[in-house]
Amino acid sequence: MTNAAFWNKAAPKYAKDAIGDMPAYEETLDRMREILQPHHRVLELGCGTGSTALELADSVDRYIATDVASKMVEIAQEKLTEQSPQNLSFAVQDAGVMTSGSNDVVLALNLLHLLPDLENTLAEIYKALPSGGLLISKTGLLKDGLWLLPLVIPLMRAIGKAPFVRSLSEKSLIVLLENAGFEVTEKLVQSGIVPRVFIVAQKP
Repeated sequence: MTNAAFWNKAAPKYAKDAIGDMPAYEETLDRMREILQPHHRVLELGCGTGSTALELADSVDRYIATDVASKMVEIAQEKLTEQSPQNLSFAVQDAGVMTSGSNDVVLALNLLHLLPDLENTLAEIYKALPSGGLLISKTGLLKDGLWLLPLVIPLMRAIGKAPFVRSLSEKSLIVLLENAGFEVTEKLVQSGIVPRVFIVAQKP
């Protein structure tokens, strides 16, 4: 099953599920509000059903939120009302394909560990950003979590109950970002069965 097919199937349940760790979500949401500026043009990759986009779009000049799963994007678009930020739009798009036009900030929240072609995606993001542009990510660290998970998830994936998940550690993720050319300027690790690391990386 492709990533798009898995997330299309999961979309209705995903939309109904509550955020697993609300304090951790709010912590990184608040930090992104501090980082994002009114002139920023933002591209979000892997936006899911658009909850974060709706929270952040009014902080910036333009916000394009994309996801590989069309069902996720459909649900996100259904959330738009007359009161929603008018600078926000949703689109179906693979994470490795950058939208046309300039982006000052790329967001990849709870996404990088789900990408089989992570190295290529980071290279494309780097190319698409101007000097000084930011990649802001929050990533599951399977390798730093409960030891059993790297064994269980491939079995679950084989029966269609889990997506592809790359076994990343904090160290290995930072190496990948630096190999792509980024400078890591900020990081915050949030604990859990699968720890997550919030990283701000800048293109020199």
